[in-house]
Amino acid sequence: MALKVSMHLDQLSCIAESDGSGASEPYLIVTYFWVDGRNIAQPEPAATLTPVYDGYRTEMPNGVREGTVLSVPSFIGNATFEVDPGPLDFMLAGAIALLWEEDETPLAAVLAGRNAFITGFREELNALIRTRIQSLDKGPVTPAEAEAIADALHSRIEDAIKSKLSIWQKLFDDQDDLIGYTYVAFTGADIQSRSFTFPLIPLDADGNQFALTGHMDVEPARPRPTFDRCARPRAALRAKEDEIKGLQLMRASLQQQLQLASPSQKAALVQQIIALGARITALEAELPPLRAALTSCENRFDDVVIDFDDVRIHP
Repeated sequence: MALKVSMHLDQLSCIAESDGSGASEPYLIVTYFWVDGRNIAQPEPAATLTPVYDGYRTEMPNGVREGTVLSVPSFIGNATFEVDPGPLDFMLAGAIALLWEEDETPLAAVLAGRNAFITGFREELNALIRTRIQSLDKGPVTPAEAEAIADALHSRIEDAIKSKLSIWQKLFDDQDDLIGYTYVAFTGADIQSRSFTFPLIPLDADGNQFALTGHMDVEPARPRPTFDRCARPRAALRAKEDEIKGLQLMRASLQQQLQLASPSQKAALVQQIIALGARITALEAELPPLRAALTSCENRFDDVVIDFDDVRIHP
């Protein structure tokens, strides 16, 4: 059964803070990810969604001290998508959050790093899921798998940021620091309405530590809207078949009546049965061209029924 999943990030809590200025200036970059089992044969079985709002740093408050609890801004704190177990009985839903400390990195460099993360994470996650599918591994994402993805992304993010910095900015500016990352990933029956706490982001070199919480609402998904490109010939064939079935039922009813009819009634019933038989034979002769028209239409289109929800956008 397809499920509608709504993930929400609720609070970011400062557990420890040691910014040299006396307070921290954290900001989050969040990517939501999922695997719909109906898409496991696709080149990219895993889908991702990263809210791409350029005001990451300005929308998060400054002056954050130990014990401060922040509400996660709605523009990065919500995502809704569908998952289904599919033929291999596998589905995945989760989110990964990168926590940064704002310093003097130009916005253009921050966005370059974000974009490198978006592309790199999608590629690494899909490589992992393809390996899982080949080995029929439906277990939870392991810390080792997550660490491997993080290691693969670190240099890509760092190189993208540096590519947007001048030599003077590299030498003299205090660049934004990646405090760390954390993630939640739910598979199979664990995808249910629940609250969750991300694993604590480990203390960074400067002694900063944060905790992130969220919740997930899960409900049966509504049927997906579809469009049948061959609806007209399919409906014409079905209408003719329904008409024939209706006449066959009428003939069967008359034949039952004939068995119980008096001699004076039988002649009229026999005439009606004969007439219905002729009509049924004539209608059955119209079926082959209708079937041929439907087959011709289906052969013109590989995807006769279009699923409007089966569209994934990767920012």
